[in-house]
Amino acid sequence: MKKMTITIALLMAVQVLFAAGTAEQKSAAAPDQLYVAMIMKSYSGDFWKTVELGAKTAGTDLGVRVTVEAPDTETNIEQQIKMVETAVIKGANILAISVLDTKGLVPAIEQAAAKGVKIITFNSMIDSPLPLTHVATDNWAAGVLAGKALGELLGGKGKYAVLGAVEGVKNNRDRSDGAVDYIKKNFPGMQLVTIQYTDNDLNKGLAITSDLITANPDIAGFFSNNETTTISVATVLEEKKLIGKIKHVGFDATNQTVGFLTSKVTNAIVTQVPFNMGYMTVQRAVEATKGESLDKITDTGVALVTLENLNSEKVQKIINPLK
Repeated sequence: MKKMTITIALLMAVQVLFAAGTAEQKSAAAPDQLYVAMIMKSYSGDFWKTVELGAKTAGTDLGVRVTVEAPDTETNIEQQIKMVETAVIKGANILAISVLDTKGLVPAIEQAAAKGVKIITFNSMIDSPLPLTHVATDNWAAGVLAGKALGELLGGKGKYAVLGAVEGVKNNRDRSDGAVDYIKKNFPGMQLVTIQYTDNDLNKGLAITSDLITANPDIAGFFSNNETTTISVATVLEEKKLIGKIKHVGFDATNQTVGFLTSKVTNAIVTQVPFNMGYMTVQRAVEATKGESLDKITDTGVALVTLENLNSEKVQKIINPLK
């Protein structure tokens, strides 16, 4: 009788565990849970990893299912289009996307919206009225900040060049154009050699930087407008032993770019606040499903990082958001 009692107790325990496991599976699946599909431009570099961290932190805080993915390269538009289509098939309520091409993603976004998916863009805009808000740095203002920093470093004189990531993306062009516009208006003694785009390819950036220095031995400064181009310019300056001789303003304060700042290869870095970008994108997604009115632009902020302010509380909160 005692053995039978024990056996029954064990069977009941197994049933309880099975029921609990089934409930847990149902909870994990949570078919009624808000689903935000987030599609970035790339996984390359610390910037995008921090955006992802911000988004997933928001998902946990707000009880929202968040998936994050990105194409293999920042030029693989077809792969990003397929990701949009897949997100719709998987039942995304909100599609948050940083588009690789301002016009090229429009048809896929329109098709997603036609199936009831709400659209938010972040980091880079799309040429469409469909997005409920755009979560991003004010990239023109970021370019102005870079132009001001470079102009002051050069004392308002000398040749300079701008290296951009992807010409087909408006936010990237805005950084370049904002810097050049500010320099033209405020430092007329400076001469623009060229604005060149690298397709966010490190090797291409290295080659362009090296060629520009060879063709313009009197070049005095560079502005590089994202993490990859910043690494390209700084690497060439270091290899050619031009530290201090050519001034460099970079973009995106990541582990590697800050390393160039601390070794004085790079003189200043204009940085976005990538954790905020990821977190606020998911926040806006939740607000959109509640029918709240959203501003067309959600500004995530920008800052200038120098060796002098690097260890300040404000800058450290941007660079190391969870510390």
